[in-house]
Amino acid sequence: MGTRSLTHFVEDGETLATMYRQYDGYLSGHGSELAEFLKDFNIVNGYSGDTSNLANGMGCLTAQFIAHIKKGCGNIYLYPPNTEDCWEEYTYTIYQEDKQLKIKAVSTYGKEVVFDGTPNELLTKIDDNA
Repeated sequence: MGTRSLTHFVEDGETLATMYRQYDGYLSGHGSELAEFLKDFNIVNGYSGDTSNLANGMGCLTAQFIAHIKKGCGNIYLYPPNTEDCWEEYTYTIYQEDKQLKIKAVSTYGKEVVFDGTPNELLTKIDDNA
């Protein structure tokens, strides 16, 4: 049985998309993949020239992450924004605060925030717990 997770992509308090992951949803799985992908991204409003590691707003970032992670049939699904109660063990929220990307991870069963910080901070936490 897999470790299910939900990931909400939020901009200005509004959920743009919710992604369901059937397995590998734990911190050192999905959390690590999120952090690795997001750690070097900058959110901009308008762009030109080199667009490496740029997202033109949270909607652009959300689309880039889904394109990055979806590999064939199964495991990754898009659900209506703010979907809850899919037997998920973890819920992740991707948001921007003070021009920094942040990841919040909640253990659904314990209703406990297990992480809330930058992608690099999450990677450090995972490395420290390994």
